Amino acid sequence: MRAVLKVSGMTCVNCAKAIEVSLKKLKGVQEVYVSFELGRVVVEFNEELLDLESIKQVIESLGYKVESAKGKEKNLEVLLFCWFASISIMILMLWHTPYSLPLQAILSLLVQAFGGYTFYKGAISSIKVRVGNMDLLVALGSTASLLYSFLSFFKILPGEPFFETSAFLITFVKTGKFLEEWVKSKALKSLRDLFALQTIKVKVLKDGKEELKSPQEVFIGDVILLRSGDMVPLDCKLIEGSLEVDESLISGESLPVKKSVGDKLISGSLVVSGFAKAKVEKGFSSSYANLLVKLVEESLSKKPSLQRLADRFSHYFVQFVVAVSFLAFLLWYLKTGDLRLSVNFSLAVLVVSCPCAFGIAVPLALVMGLLRCYRKGVLVKNPAVFERQVDIVVLDKTGTLTEGKPQLVDIKLYDETALKLACGLAVASNHPYSIAIRQYCQQKGISPIELQECKEEPGTGIYSNGLFLGRSEEGHVALKEGNRLLAEFFFEDKLREEAKEVVSYLKRKGIKLFMLTGDKKEKAIKIAKELDIDQFLAEAKPEDKLKVVEELQSKGYRVAVVGDGINDAPAMAKADLSVAIGSGTDLAKRVGDVILLKGLKGLMDFFELKDKTIRRVKENLFWAFFYNTLSIPLAGGLLYSKGFYLKPELAGLLMALSSLSVVLNSVRK
Repeated sequence: MRAVLKVSGMTCVNCAKAIEVSLKKLKGVQEVYVSFELGRVVVEFNEELLDLESIKQVIESLGYKVESAKGKEKNLEVLLFCWFASISIMILMLWHTPYSLPLQAILSLLVQAFGGYTFYKGAISSIKVRVGNMDLLVALGSTASLLYSFLSFFKILPGEPFFETSAFLITFVKTGKFLEEWVKSKALKSLRDLFALQTIKVKVLKDGKEELKSPQEVFIGDVILLRSGDMVPLDCKLIEGSLEVDESLISGESLPVKKSVGDKLISGSLVVSGFAKAKVEKGFSSSYANLLVKLVEESLSKKPSLQRLADRFSHYFVQFVVAVSFLAFLLWYLKTGDLRLSVNFSLAVLVVSCPCAFGIAVPLALVMGLLRCYRKGVLVKNPAVFERQVDIVVLDKTGTLTEGKPQLVDIKLYDETALKLACGLAVASNHPYSIAIRQYCQQKGISPIELQECKEEPGTGIYSNGLFLGRSEEGHVALKEGNRLLAEFFFEDKLREEAKEVVSYLKRKGIKLFMLTGDKKEKAIKIAKELDIDQFLAEAKPEDKLKVVEELQSKGYRVAVVGDGINDAPAMAKADLSVAIGSGTDLAKRVGDVILLKGLKGLMDFFELKDKTIRRVKENLFWAFFYNTLSIPLAGGLLYSKGFYLKPELAGLLMALSSLSVVLNSVRK
């Protein structure tokens, strides 16, 4: 069973690590995916050994809360109270009355109780699973500061209390976390809003004609057409024809399932072969749109290697900071004998080096990178592709470099029923040539002859009871019955307007190009010459395209494949990076790591944004490392002899500012 839980209370990546470690210890748990960015835990487990309630109890025992998607937290109210109390403490420090110090004590205690509650929960959970996190450092620093102030207040220890330290420390850290969460939630909301608009088109049958509509425009009872390569966009019932569908995305079943009249089709399943009509049973809100949102969430849940490295560093860094803090206290106390000064330096080290900046450096940059891609019409299914380097781009010709909308310019008929038969076969395919034949017949008012058991063989053609419509040995499309030639079709396809610009851009980046096409060599030479592409392969079948990718990889090239059709899918699946054209088949888009929703020009946007995102990640990590390298020695009293040192509350402000700097660097254009 697979359960998706919304969990609140995670404040850094190590909180997510704590949940993951704890759940993996449970007998029956198979896989655990924890997304700090989404506040989401995905658990795959054996129902015979474990139930969902036990999983929830483990998460909540760590101090986190399992809640519904609509759960509401009072973060803003608590933050406003912390600011009110902290500012009041500062005023009371300047306004001396007999009640100033007691009021400071009460206010700081309230801030510690209400504002520090989440830090204590996170700290306890980190101790339970032995995974250090930011909460542990904040809890230790603020508690030690408050405890020392109360001991001084009651004259148990020498010196003056500094209640403002614990109050401002919690306030500054909570402010940084609030801003981080706000930016993150805005980014995620923008992603979901974009996905609500960028959905597939549904082929609806109206008055005998095929119309393309968005899922929002399709209603219960409408009849839709499904062909091989299509993804079922809405929950529906098959009313005519038969299909083989892949339901692995929903059920996990890897083998195709045969669907006949009366069978239900689940949104998100993929048509492997066949042609059918289906009646819609569920509207947009309960069907395919949910898959798109899920795709966003899954892409954010996947961690690139840079993020995994930052997570591991944060875990060990916390242990290092605690050790340095204790060492600073010990050295200063042995050197000066001043307990207050020693505590000050120890707390400053604890607070200034909280690994907030490290924790958000990668995920926030990735969220913003994904958002920028989506705004440009580039759908990134896995953020790990931002890290992948490319040496050579393999480009499909038809539908990728060309418009993929060939025009039927000439026909030779050798049988009076040939055109009706060709149209009947073309109905079962999404290939650009089939679409062109259907459009031509529709314009001429020619009705197709209904044919049974049509089967498409990618890269070859369509078969049905001895009939064949596909590529002939001469390179054009032919209709045959056995060995008898019934018709020949001649097409012309135009280059995409942006093709030359994209090819030129990739060459400037030092990326080699290789063109693949199923067309005859003469056509391939013409296109390759026009685009100045040196390497190409003509008359390529799907297995030939796959072989080209494998050979290039064997030579050490990191290969990206850009395609749009069913026959490109094997090569795309093998490539180091696969890119699908948004106007292509759903199978190509299913296989692709990246989908160019607005056409080939999106490839330039993707490479630009890919480079920018990785640059932001590296800048964030550098700043986080530089900040801690500089601030820890200062907080430990390195320049105290020169009259400069950090008070714990100032250290808390610097820590919050360091996190804010990472946020601002991630969101800047």
